[in-house]
Amino acid sequence: MAKSGSKSPLFTGPLTMAEIILYNLAGLAFNVYDTVLYSWVNYFYNPPEGSDVVRYLPAAAFTIAAILFGGRILDAVTDPLIGYWSDHTKSRWGRRKPYIFIANPILFLAFIFVWTPPAAGASVTNIIYLTAVLFVYYWAYTAVLIPWFAVLPEMSPKKNERAKIASIGVALGILGALIAGGLYGTLISRFGVFAMALILGAVAFIAGELSLLGIKQRHRIDESEKLSGFFGAMKEAFADRQIFSFAAMITLVQLTYQLMLMNTPYLVTLILKRPDTDSSILVAEVVIAMAVSIPLWYFLVKRYPKRQVFRGVIIAMIAGFALSFFIGDYPLVSPFVQAMIIFPVAAIPLGGVFLMSLLLIADLTDYGELKTGKRKEAIYYGIYGFVRKTGWALSAVILNGVLAAFGYSAENPTGVKVVWVVCAASCLVGLLLFAPYKIGDTKEETKKIMNL
Repeated sequence: MAKSGSKSPLFTGPLTMAEIILYNLAGLAFNVYDTVLYSWVNYFYNPPEGSDVVRYLPAAAFTIAAILFGGRILDAVTDPLIGYWSDHTKSRWGRRKPYIFIANPILFLAFIFVWTPPAAGASVTNIIYLTAVLFVYYWAYTAVLIPWFAVLPEMSPKKNERAKIASIGVALGILGALIAGGLYGTLISRFGVFAMALILGAVAFIAGELSLLGIKQRHRIDESEKLSGFFGAMKEAFADRQIFSFAAMITLVQLTYQLMLMNTPYLVTLILKRPDTDSSILVAEVVIAMAVSIPLWYFLVKRYPKRQVFRGVIIAMIAGFALSFFIGDYPLVSPFVQAMIIFPVAAIPLGGVFLMSLLLIADLTDYGELKTGKRKEAIYYGIYGFVRKTGWALSAVILNGVLAAFGYSAENPTGVKVVWVVCAASCLVGLLLFAPYKIGDTKEETKKIMNL
């Protein structure tokens, strides 16, 4: 971004509820995109073996896994790079808004084109097409997400107000997931996949544009500051034990959400024996459970250390995924009812994961400022995006690898059940890796704990 001769004034006043809501509308947009893409794209291009649904990719299980993995790894690598650029951008519109303004319409268009494979059946053309479209989609997604994330520490330095902003953000994000999860099945069955993507994508696009109105700039980069190199900044961040502990945990814990979304259509068709579009009912329930849980996590995080609340969240997720393995095996009630009862056990703590993640990144930003004397919010959110999306990339490989190894047909749906075991194990390892983390909830607390 070019340096401008004039500067917009820094924001110094208190935040209004309208500004908080406008800022967080981008979270609604991201969750619309994510819910549709990760609930349906794997199933859309790689339907169950023996079904009468059109298969768009040759050797689909391997191919879709490779495309999603490669795309997400590329996406993950760009997160800290976009964060680094955003932190060092000088413009009259601030460090964040230019990226969001330019990338948001590109993100919308790329999302639409995901659902328009050019060949009518399994074809190499579709492989090339999907790879190219997802390449653009992931770049645009990152260019909106990381600068938007990086605004949070600037919105307020206060623990409780940050918790309020993040809680509203998670709630609006969950609303976006609820809109998408509750409607995509109905829209597909009535109008087709492309119309579904156009309608829900338009909702996400408008929300993303409106979020620009809520972004407030409280900090401006020191023009005399000597900029450290990108790779030096990354090496310095990952060498820190606190950042590494958080990053390793996030990689393993957040990938389970993607596995849950991608595995749901297979669960619905192969174990619950219902139409594939009924997966939107379970996805909607997951989202509602996450939404209902936000006041609980907000209450807990105001009274207990965030790191301890996060550990409790992960333990609850392990229990929920372990119970999910037995869906279809319990007596007295139908498999669908079993899923409706068990899914919230894992979904409720998922709401806590997203809230805690945003708050801990804000704390790590303050920690970085205490260590270096410089505010570099976006690089920390870029690191968060990098490890989170690396986990998402792994989820595509894990899902398709488990399904291929253990089976995902009507006669043998074992792979669908094993996915839940993998989710529980991933959370357990993440919990162990998070043990060394001890950053405080305020700058003063962190300074005391870390002897800074």
